[in-house]
Amino acid sequence: MIIFGESDAVPMVASSRLEAALRKEMKEHPETDIFRLFHHAVWSPQGNPFESDELLFEDFKTGKTDFNTPYVWGTHAMVIPSCKREKVIQVFADYRLPTDIALEAANSNGELHIRVARHNLFYQHERTKKRPACRIAACLSSYRRLTDLQRQIWCMMDQSYENFHVFAAVKGIPEATYRKTVLPLFEHFIQEGRLTMRLFPNKNQLSNFLDAIRDLDISDYDLFAKIDDDDLYGRDYFKSINDFHQHLPREFSSYYCGFGQYLNARGGYPLCGNGFFSCFGPTMVFSRDVLEKLITCEQDPGRISEISPRLGHSGYGFTEDNLMHKLMIDTGSCNRIRYVQEMSLPMHLVIQTNNASVMRGGLVPGDFRGRNWQISHSRFNAESFMEIGHPQWYDIVRIFGGRACRFQRNDWADVLSLTDEEVTLKWDQWGTETFRRRDDGSFFLSGNGEQQNSPSSQRKKVAVLYIATGRYMAFWKDFYAAAKQYFLPGHDVRYFLFTDHNEVKTPDDVTLVIKPFYPWPMETLRRFETFLSVQKELQEYDYIYFMNGTLLPVSPIGEEIFPNDRQGIAVTLHPGYYGNTRSCYPYEKNGMSEARILPEQGEYYVAGGFNGGRTKDFLSMCRELAGAVKRDLDNGIIAVWHDESHLNKYVVGRHPLVLGPEYLFLRLWYLTVIILWGLSIGLKFW
Repeated sequence: MIIFGESDAVPMVASSRLEAALRKEMKEHPETDIFRLFHHAVWSPQGNPFESDELLFEDFKTGKTDFNTPYVWGTHAMVIPSCKREKVIQVFADYRLPTDIALEAANSNGELHIRVARHNLFYQHERTKKRPACRIAACLSSYRRLTDLQRQIWCMMDQSYENFHVFAAVKGIPEATYRKTVLPLFEHFIQEGRLTMRLFPNKNQLSNFLDAIRDLDISDYDLFAKIDDDDLYGRDYFKSINDFHQHLPREFSSYYCGFGQYLNARGGYPLCGNGFFSCFGPTMVFSRDVLEKLITCEQDPGRISEISPRLGHSGYGFTEDNLMHKLMIDTGSCNRIRYVQEMSLPMHLVIQTNNASVMRGGLVPGDFRGRNWQISHSRFNAESFMEIGHPQWYDIVRIFGGRACRFQRNDWADVLSLTDEEVTLKWDQWGTETFRRRDDGSFFLSGNGEQQNSPSSQRKKVAVLYIATGRYMAFWKDFYAAAKQYFLPGHDVRYFLFTDHNEVKTPDDVTLVIKPFYPWPMETLRRFETFLSVQKELQEYDYIYFMNGTLLPVSPIGEEIFPNDRQGIAVTLHPGYYGNTRSCYPYEKNGMSEARILPEQGEYYVAGGFNGGRTKDFLSMCRELAGAVKRDLDNGIIAVWHDESHLNKYVVGRHPLVLGPEYLFLRLWYLTVIILWGLSIGLKFW
């Protein structure tokens, strides 16, 4: 027999008893290649057999861990029959793995037959020369759960072990929100050099873990702990990890797998119970060797099977714990369960079961899961969020797989280009817009955005509708002169003047339409009916625009007001409500009115004084609104802001070209005259 032992293996039985027991075993089990004299890990000479106990052996069972087979593998004390030594040596030569891993693998495959003592016949003595304290990198990745992230970082900062640093990767929120709500909470920890925290797009699980330390100098760290944002770690968690790894080779990793504590909730009350940890990802602690292999797997998933013959595919995007565990086994790893039990640690780790996994629990869209099932570091497969400010709206936009989607309106767009400083989106319902990053991390519409499907620059036939009945006729002369100078220069514009003044003389480019004067507020309510009276003539034009009688163009108005074929019509934001929240908008609330807008509808408020669009779309709008007004009047109902209320209801759910409020700002002196005169006769201005 050849007895193989390490320098810290201390015998617990007399040599005569051991020799007799081994000779008996060899006679009864001649097929045995190795006898193990070390049953499970102990850190003191306890559990030794009594003098009266028979020294019994049993087949070593691999591939299973429960209370019936609580083995911790090692080479602390083995007996190899001399006739079997060449066979054992060949296993070492063929497997090219750490000694204990090679033997366990050979036993599992039936290449070796190993028997193990039922009692510890040796125990592992304390190391005579301990490793220096481990420098630990705590890698934390958190997706969408800001409250869990906040609690976990505070818990990490309260650890009793000081020789560690927290690296946090925050995901699933826009940069502006990250700067406003997350960074201020932890700025002092960052300044103290205890925390590194950065914002990343959401990716596959392996990449999310690696993002925590991506592109950073981590050469000073010995171990890398995988921390979940929602589980509860004991205050001595890192201290116990350091103490445990003092007894392991540097290339070894560790994990906790076995019976432990779970936290769940019943009726809203938290309850703690015992159970078997079937998922031990939150407990993994990697050596540098394993970390480097994980980085290689992300960069080139095809090499996974080359790195470990146990792994045959690269589909570990949502099962990264399996990949990590198998790489740990190949490099060398130990289960901390026996150490934690024997050291009687009051609380090592508690797994929360009432907090569903965001990634695996179906809380990410199916398109994300599909693209990230395979490991990949492609930016095309990453999910990012940004806060975008637009003259007509402010919203969160999700970008994934070359597509973008607004949260509030469910509007979709193709992502034409995406950088850290700029994004260009081609909306399905309108044109192309470019947004540039601001200092706070949000994005705003850039002035160089271009409209796709924009009308041709060739001359267009445009009809302008202008109502000047009663005393409003006083504004016609100035309006016509200003419009001739500023409104759509280079295009063929014809003016339709609706008035009750028969004696008006008009130029050649003005069509006079005589109509009766309607008392307030019928003049404004029935304007769509008025326009339809000449719809046959209007069908000859490319575009139609209505301008309120109080408007006066004061600067050039060009083709930017032409909606494309998807938009159809153009409306103008009301200057009196621009920048206000939706709760301030004077939408119609009467449930009997055709103009009623529900609380969940509407995202901006448009004015009735300037609108238009492509002829077909504009006339269609007039027909629908004229009908809605008539039905209201038949029921004795007048909407709160007349035609304007009906116009706001019409744009709900549509995607018109929305012009800024600058198209309806009047010059101060002109506005003062109009208000003083208008109030005297009870006029509405917008």
